[in-house]
Amino acid sequence: MEIIEFRKITTDDTYNSRYNDGSAWSRVYEYQLVLDNIKKHYNDNLIKIHNSSWDFDGVHVLFKEELDKLYVNTIHSDIKPSNLKNTTIYDITKKEPTEWYENFDVVINVSTLEEVNYNHVDVFNNLYNQVKPGGLLICTFDLPGLQIHEFENLFNKKLVVNGTPLTNHNSKLKNIGPKTLECGIMVIKKYL
Repeated sequence: MEIIEFRKITTDDTYNSRYNDGSAWSRVYEYQLVLDNIKKHYNDNLIKIHNSSWDFDGVHVLFKEELDKLYVNTIHSDIKPSNLKNTTIYDITKKEPTEWYENFDVVINVSTLEEVNYNHVDVFNNLYNQVKPGGLLICTFDLPGLQIHEFENLFNKKLVVNGTPLTNHNSKLKNIGPKTLECGIMVIKKYL
């Protein structure tokens, strides 16, 4: 695997007000970073995308609709059912369905890995297995939350910090809570 990005999201990253729902302080950055990474690596709207653990309300639906508009072969999964088009049920703690093995050009997971009460590297591997050789796994995550040391060991690389880390306190969409949260992104390319 090639580690293209493994870093904290910073205040210098692009903010997209389209995803401002008044509370999802990190999504206004994360969703734009995901789209930018896909566009950077693919100029074809026919690529196959799996948007895992997408949720199915509010700002998450806006992101789903944007992906569906930009890319014609997109599926969105979650552990909860949805009646929306192009959705299915899938639990990221489970092995992928046989037909999904190395099936997608891009697999996306936005801020869910750290929420799962499971080994995060095992969940990562379940998603990575779905990526075609030459394809991308794009994950964002909250800190604290992600089992970061396990990923640093897996990648043999420390999490990079270039700039002021984005937090729920300094985001353009502030979400002041009792503790400071940060977020990061990993973009992983599967070798051919």
